[in-house]
Amino acid sequence: MNIIVLLSIIVEANQPLTIEDGQIQDANLKETVNPPDEAALEEALLLKEAYGGSVTIVTVHHGEAEKHLRRALAMGADRALLLKTGESFEPSVIAKIIAEQISNMSIDLILAGDFSTNGGSGQVGPRVATRLDLPLITKAEKIELDKDEVLVTKESNGDLETYKGSFPVLLTIPQGLHTPRLPKLSSIMKAKQKPLEIRNVSYTNEKDIQAVEYSYSVTDRKKILLDGELQDKVNQLAKIIKGHLQE
Repeated sequence: MNIIVLLSIIVEANQPLTIEDGQIQDANLKETVNPPDEAALEEALLLKEAYGGSVTIVTVHHGEAEKHLRRALAMGADRALLLKTGESFEPSVIAKIIAEQISNMSIDLILAGDFSTNGGSGQVGPRVATRLDLPLITKAEKIELDKDEVLVTKESNGDLETYKGSFPVLLTIPQGLHTPRLPKLSSIMKAKQKPLEIRNVSYTNEKDIQAVEYSYSVTDRKKILLDGELQDKVNQLAKIIKGHLQE
């Protein structure tokens, strides 16, 4: 079974951002792998251990991403493909690049995180499925293989739904499904010898949506001091909240 995992490299959380001329200055920002994508990788490795096959990592990034891919290889992936761009793109373009680059590969299963913690759009996986004309199931919580078919269980409005279908298929994985494994020192050394292909991708298309400017939101905050006993403060706060809800 040939499994592809879509990994995105994101800016680490809780870092101060600097905006100049409407653009985020990311030269000195630390980056990491998107946590939901790490959960997808862990699911791929568990499937590989249970059913055999290979795991290939695919990443679109405009900067240095090799160390993150080497870590994924150390965790147990077999090979990695870095699609290197000269600039950052919106999810629609990223999905198009991925679909074009992997369309000729032998694919049984594509796994991706259900969203990205820096953008939160959750678009790349579904867009890749659409471009490759693949069945899509989001937020898969249990994946089982039965001969040439796949059984996928997911939660929907408090109920469990199980879908049965044939390969290939694209599934998105929720962040909380797995805690990613830590690579062993011996695996880190072996990962240096695993194949990591870098393809320089040049892509421009004026019809695709791209972010042209970033800015911080302006919040009009009021400082209100509540006086009196606790019950009086609670009543005052309730009136304030009710007033805002009615606006």
